[in-house]
Amino acid sequence: MPGDTIGFMPEKKIEQESAPLPGNARESLRVMRAHWASFALVAGLCIVASWLVTWLILSQQLAALRRENAVLAERANALASTPPSQWRRLSDRARDLILAGLEHPDNNFKVLVIYATAESEARQYAAQFVDAARLVGIEVRPREAALTASSDTGLAVGISGANPSEQAERLKDILSSAGLDVRYSSWAKRASDDTPVDFALFVGPRQW
Repeated sequence: MPGDTIGFMPEKKIEQESAPLPGNARESLRVMRAHWASFALVAGLCIVASWLVTWLILSQQLAALRRENAVLAERANALASTPPSQWRRLSDRARDLILAGLEHPDNNFKVLVIYATAESEARQYAAQFVDAARLVGIEVRPREAALTASSDTGLAVGISGANPSEQAERLKDILSSAGLDVRYSSWAKRASDDTPVDFALFVGPRQW
């Protein structure tokens, strides 16, 4: 079209710009051939270093797993060797005080989440709190917590926030007033958990 111009690069200029490429390639090959032993050594060192790092990480994980298994085995043996006659049970006085505290109108407990670790002694102890709460008309949602080496022992009021709510404090006060050893613990409440409470009762393995 009129006014349009198309530029052409002279053939000699193209040849001049393309000419260094074969030379550069030959130079690269020459350098690689001259230093191939160094390249191979560096590559080998990288492989060895990567293997050592992987081995170290796996060794640490294996050692941690062995320690956790040893703790679990020790707890399991202790629990298995404990006859039912030595299992924790609420005394009549403690049960009456807990019932009185739970049904007090100022506390206004509607729902109570109770966790128990997956072993017989803790489950039967948690069942006593479940029965007491249901007896005064509180909706109870029993749940099971896996028994791990880091499982807390004894009783704990789990809180989902940085500080205990008013009802969490009241539950702890009720249990403490009944003569029970109870403390606060962190509760990692899931976002999908629609339970309308920010606290829970945790019943862990018996303290030895």
